[in-house]
Amino acid sequence: MIRSLSFHISCMLAAVLAIGGFSSCEKEKSINSNISTVKELYYPEVGKYLKLQPATSAVVNFEWSAARAEDGSLVMYEVAFDTLGGDFQRPIYTVASNSNGVQNSLALSHKVLNSIASKAGIQPSGTGSLQWTVIASKGLNAKRADSTRTIVVERPSGFTEIPSNVFITGTASEGGEDLAQAQAMKMGADGVFEIFTQLKAGSFTFVDRNSGTPVTYSINGTRLQEGGENQQTSEKIYRIRLDFANAAAEMTEITEVGLFASAYNKTVGKLAYTGNGTWSLENMPIAYYDFGSWKDDRFKFQFLTADAGGTAGVMYYGSVNASNSTPPDANTPEAYYKLVQVDNSQWDFTYKYPAGSDGKSGDVKLQLNAAKDYAYELTVH
Repeated sequence: MIRSLSFHISCMLAAVLAIGGFSSCEKEKSINSNISTVKELYYPEVGKYLKLQPATSAVVNFEWSAARAEDGSLVMYEVAFDTLGGDFQRPIYTVASNSNGVQNSLALSHKVLNSIASKAGIQPSGTGSLQWTVIASKGLNAKRADSTRTIVVERPSGFTEIPSNVFITGTASEGGEDLAQAQAMKMGADGVFEIFTQLKAGSFTFVDRNSGTPVTYSINGTRLQEGGENQQTSEKIYRIRLDFANAAAEMTEITEVGLFASAYNKTVGKLAYTGNGTWSLENMPIAYYDFGSWKDDRFKFQFLTADAGGTAGVMYYGSVNASNSTPPDANTPEAYYKLVQVDNSQWDFTYKYPAGSDGKSGDVKLQLNAAKDYAYELTVH
């Protein structure tokens, strides 16, 4: 019995020693964090000139030679940026390379690079230089590359940070002063926000959220600026566009909206504004144009406008397709009814009345707000 117990104790001691030895080996192996430096920076080339377009999906690709770990394990990378003449002791920005720091390359968006340029003191519409290098690391051992490079960036005139959402609020707006009721603007391409809305006498401003303490913006002539508010003296309907990438603003008054029949080359029904970017017309007579041997049923929508100086203009909204050969029916996809701004051609980018509409009447509705894609509805009865 005693011999058996001793045997078990000996086995346990051997196991503990074996585990301890194994752990010791693992510990010894794990502390080998020796790595080489990055020897070469490949791209962008020295002095590369970059005109930044932060509102787009454009990227700049950075590439460098791989560092090596003595134990053959992975090396992690960060790209560091500093001001011209900086020593990278406190870089203004660092970012992990592609694949969470594993790859010896980095795809950096113009939006982020524009923010880095701002941190370096390069002003909007200004041009300046940035230094960059690569830091390789393994564990606590980090080594900066053997060299640095300089890039030259030109910043746009717009905002460094383009908001994800923009709303209009204030006593002049349709939602009034209640921030929670602020109307959302529709985000388009390249950092442009748009809204069709009615303003009455009072004040209005633009905000990046409809709760809490938002960042505010206002219009100064044709410029978009942070802070401030605008005054409206009378009731009017507008299309308002805010271009954050270029700090530009545009307010176009909408004086009339009508259904434009191509063959008649004029509007055959005027729509009334009903709020929240919508217009409607009930019981509009539908009459195809009779050419004798055939009848034409094409139409789009005409918007009469006035600019800030009162100069009259016209714009058209119609189909995404240059030509629609068949009238819509119950199986027509929603995309057919989508509205986009089109040219002033008489026949192109038009829709067709539903089959059998000639001589009947219909209810027309335009929906141009942020709830969904701009679209029209036509109900024939």
